[in-house]
Amino acid sequence: MHFTLSAIFGMLAQEWYVICAYFGMYVLLEVRKHGEQIAAHRVVRHALWAASFVIVLHAAVVTEVLTRHTGFHFAVFDYGVVMCLTGATIYFLGEMFEEVPKTVEVTAEEQP
Repeated sequence: MHFTLSAIFGMLAQEWYVICAYFGMYVLLEVRKHGEQIAAHRVVRHALWAASFVIVLHAAVVTEVLTRHTGFHFAVFDYGVVMCLTGATIYFLGEMFEEVPKTVEVTAEEQP
C-alpha cells in the first residue's frame, strides 16, 4: 500500500505542470460555458510567460543540484545555458501577443 501511494505521489510530483495545464483549460472552458468573454491573446501571453519562468527556474535548480553533487562539468553548464535560452525564447514569443490583434475589415471593393 505504501509503495502504491508513494508511486502515485511521485508521478503527480513529476507531472505537476501537466495537471496545472489541464486544470487551467478546465477553468477557461467553464468560463466560456457561462458566457464570459476570454481575451485569447492575454491567455496565450501569460501561458508563455509562465512556461518560460518554469523552464528557467527548473534549469537553475537542476544545474545547482548537479553542480553540488558532481562538481562543475561543462555538460551541466551547457544544459543550464541552453534551457535559459529556451526560456528566454518562449518569453519573447509571449511578447508577440502583447498587442490586441486587429480585425480585418473587407470593403465592398475587395469582395469578389
